[in-house]
Amino acid sequence: MDYLDFISAISERGQIKSFIESDAGVQQQESKLYSMFAAWWQVHAPSLSELPKTKKVMELRAEFLSSFVDSLLPVGLLDRFKVAAVVASWWDEVKYELRTLSESNFGGLVDSWVDTIKDALEQDDDEKKKQAKFDPLNHKLVGRLMPSYLQEIAEAEAKIAELEQQKQAVEQGEEAEADAGEEGEESEAVNVVKDLETKLKLLKNLIKEPKKELKILKKSPLLNAEKIAELEVFIKCNEVEIAEIDEYLEPYKEIVTQLKEEKAKLKTLKNELVQRLEAARAALTDEDCRDLVLAIFKDGLIAELERYVTAHRQQVIAAVENWWDKYQVTLQDIEAERDAVAKKLNEFLQGLGYA
Repeated sequence: MDYLDFISAISERGQIKSFIESDAGVQQQESKLYSMFAAWWQVHAPSLSELPKTKKVMELRAEFLSSFVDSLLPVGLLDRFKVAAVVASWWDEVKYELRTLSESNFGGLVDSWVDTIKDALEQDDDEKKKQAKFDPLNHKLVGRLMPSYLQEIAEAEAKIAELEQQKQAVEQGEEAEADAGEEGEESEAVNVVKDLETKLKLLKNLIKEPKKELKILKKSPLLNAEKIAELEVFIKCNEVEIAEIDEYLEPYKEIVTQLKEEKAKLKTLKNELVQRLEAARAALTDEDCRDLVLAIFKDGLIAELERYVTAHRQQVIAAVENWWDKYQVTLQDIEAERDAVAKKLNEFLQGLGYA
């Protein structure tokens, strides 16, 4: 019997996943599977294009199932049941949309998607709570029809995230960052800005009455010269500290202002969804609708195929990791360790006079 060992490039269990994922053979097989899918789609997508005319929904399902298995099974990456499950799972997800398509046309299906998004947005809060959370921005129609709009949303969200980080960094201050860098120590949550704003308020209140008193005393400057000088020094010292705090907080205030503006911009963008969606739909021709729907259906099938391929790859990784757990330590190593322990035990017994 031949025995195999792990290659020297793998010295620890954590390397197995990346090694398999980057393996040329694995990538080649997966690439071949996707190439066969592309070829299959090229041949059978026209049958889907004709569905509004043929109305043969179940016949299309049978064609897709049998031809998909015949085309992708020879690659050998997924077994027959998994290959068939790709189409079956996808079909189950889009069956009502396919029925709508067979009863109307591609434009009608696109309109139904638009209506679904509009209805979800127009629901009151109670209705939204009763249903599963629905994010219209994640709807497949929006992703395909308005990629530039989603890019605007993403950029606005990224800007907000950046400003939030800047705001938090100022609030935490340099001391908090230094404390966080020390291992083994947990620093309490601090808010430098809040502390400074509290101090600023106290300082302003502190000089409020002295300012009033100074104003009165200055009406008789010769009689109150000493007291006036004392108050002026007191007020001046506190005003210097107030100015320093204001200067420190100025960049923070600018960040907060920008953050409010960006959040308002994002809210406006999201509120424009229906308007932009309807405008984009109105610009579509019948041919555009057909191409759009076919592209969305193809995306769904690819996503389902990728899910099964990923699951299969994870099974392979898990199997190899299991082998590592079982066989990484060779029989020779086990015997050597056993002999070393036995030798140490004998030496211990000899020391006690038992051998």
